[in-house]
Amino acid sequence: MSRLAVNRGFTLIELLIVVAIAVILLRVAVPAMQGTVEASAVNKHVTTFMGDLRYARSEAIKNGAVVVMCRSVNSEAASPSCTTTNPSNVWASGWIIFVDRDSSDDFNTGDTMLRVQGNMPDSGGIGGSSGTVNMFKFRSTGMLSAGMSSFVFNTISVDSSRQKLVCISMQGRARVLPNSTSSCNSSNDS
Repeated sequence: MSRLAVNRGFTLIELLIVVAIAVILLRVAVPAMQGTVEASAVNKHVTTFMGDLRYARSEAIKNGAVVVMCRSVNSEAASPSCTTTNPSNVWASGWIIFVDRDSSDDFNTGDTMLRVQGNMPDSGGIGGSSGTVNMFKFRSTGMLSAGMSSFVFNTISVDSSRQKLVCISMQGRARVLPNSTSSCNSSNDS
């Protein structure tokens, strides 16, 4: 009678080889994954910002009233307010959108809150590249009451290849360019 050899597990050498291969794969995959996560966060922030900008513009036209989208460090408070100080990343702290019935440029009694965006903790910052813009004030025509502006949406690692540039025209329309090395050309803003 012949005896069959029974394999009862892995040898120590086989286990060490598997662990070494796993470490090599993780060293390759983690940096690539971090880039993907950061690019996804920037895309999410740009989409949220542009969606809210379009919403504010459409509400101004629909309501025939002035609608304000302003940056706010206390957007989720019981009584949120617009932030007028100029730190560079306040837009990443959030914003509010409201119908400004008394033309005070700040949310107060009598105004109608339309939307609130809270803090974006996974943001590398949202900075105005053409000066600091504290608010967008849409007239009943959908036009902005102030000039054109642009914003750079950064990753946490501030990798310019993953940044996005949002250009906002005087007509209140926004478009996205691939990264901050691009520039908003006023002839293309419409």
